[in-house]
Amino acid sequence: MKRTLLILCVMLTALTANAQVRAVGIGLGASETVSMQHCIYGQDNSFFQLDLGYHVGVPSSGMLCLTGTYNILFWSPEWTSVGKWNMYAGPGIRIGSDFSPLKSFSVGLAGQVGIEYLFDFPLQLSVDLRPSFGIRISESNFKYDIDGLMGFIPAVTARYRF
Repeated sequence: MKRTLLILCVMLTALTANAQVRAVGIGLGASETVSMQHCIYGQDNSFFQLDLGYHVGVPSSGMLCLTGTYNILFWSPEWTSVGKWNMYAGPGIRIGSDFSPLKSFSVGLAGQVGIEYLFDFPLQLSVDLRPSFGIRISESNFKYDIDGLMGFIPAVTARYRF
């Protein structure tokens, strides 16, 4: 557990050292998440996103997961005269741990694709899909982790931009 916290602290420090915070919010979908987005300094078309949430797993055990993705804006359609639309996609990683008696640990790859709307005031709404897969290690066994496939359920996130 100490190593996990150390890794999380190093990741957050690395992300905030060269980036400006862009948005912070909450999301609802297959899980409830707290979401942060950081723009990459000097680039207008890519950002890092960190989501911390409690994911309800397939075998009915919950898991606290941190997912980090590197997203690239690939299309900004001019659908409205007010606000701005963006479509994005990118790869990422996911780590997690459940707090059941098994105390398992999960690590895996994630992907994200989504669409967001930026209002003229500091509000951002997005809908995205974030499936992931990997391995789960517990005290008693080692197995493939398919809980992240719940990420095919769309998630709606509201963020405050600053």
